Amino acid sequence: MTVATRRAVLAGSLAAAVASAPLRAAGQATMASGPSLAGPLLDLSKPEGNALALARIQGHLDPKVTSYSWYAGRVSGFRPGEAGRDLMGIIGMGAVRLLPIEGAMGWTMLRKELGFFTDLASGAVIDRWHNPYLDEDVEVVHLANPAINSAIKPFVLQQGLYETTGKPAEAKPLMLPWRQVGDRLMTEMHAHLRAKNPLDPAIWPRESSGAEISISDSNSFNVSLADLQNPALLKVESIGHWTHSRPWQPWMLMGQTEGYIQYDCFTGSSASLANMPAEIVKLARERFPDFLVAPTEISKAESSLARYMRTRKPQPAKPQTGGRGA
Repeated sequence: MTVATRRAVLAGSLAAAVASAPLRAAGQATMASGPSLAGPLLDLSKPEGNALALARIQGHLDPKVTSYSWYAGRVSGFRPGEAGRDLMGIIGMGAVRLLPIEGAMGWTMLRKELGFFTDLASGAVIDRWHNPYLDEDVEVVHLANPAINSAIKPFVLQQGLYETTGKPAEAKPLMLPWRQVGDRLMTEMHAHLRAKNPLDPAIWPRESSGAEISISDSNSFNVSLADLQNPALLKVESIGHWTHSRPWQPWMLMGQTEGYIQYDCFTGSSASLANMPAEIVKLARERFPDFLVAPTEISKAESSLARYMRTRKPQPAKPQTGGRGA
């Protein structure tokens, strides 16, 4: 795309906001003093400015373009009365497309996500893992979510398993907690979910953590303030951090053992595969090449737990061998 075309697309996105005129007025007032939280493009004290900023950080405003995100870190386990354990590494990526919402300011974000569990020492992908809590080797099931749907709007809806829920009338204005340090701008988002577990523990005694599950996600984003206020950029690249707390993965065969796992990962986003970590792109090409292009239309989301239930069978009880335990 040419600079002129990028500006045209961005101008169209701004025009879709009911409050786009106040945004431009704030930009005109700050044009001479350089980029700030008030302009020249976005006023981050307004929900509309926050929505457009978040859209450009998480995706690309051109609906024809796939943009990307990545993460890399480790998975730790926690049980009551014990210190945490670093269990394995994890790396992964997402392919993202933004579709403008007709008649209102906002975007539907369509995403594919994949992730690979790795050996902490070598970084190699592992397809079997020795569970130290059980003293048992288990098959690793990597992450591959082909349809994750969410919305970016000037207000916030509740998040379900891979899709938004709740009524717009009950939503709060989207106001992110921005913090400026020099020419960098940082913000964060948190989500906490409790939902019915697709895996019934009566049918999946070794895989299911219980009748309900609790999942928490915390994401931070660090961007260039100049990039965020640059009208030529339809995608603003970011770095950040992701913390994800959840019950044991079903393939760990921990059943309803007390405790949980936590992912702690560096993150980033990019307008192209060329700026993505090479090892993550290589794994995606080898194992899930269709995940390198984002969905083009909305399809029914399916949680990884629901897909596990659809594609797997309950594992038999662990043989009693008198092993050493953990």
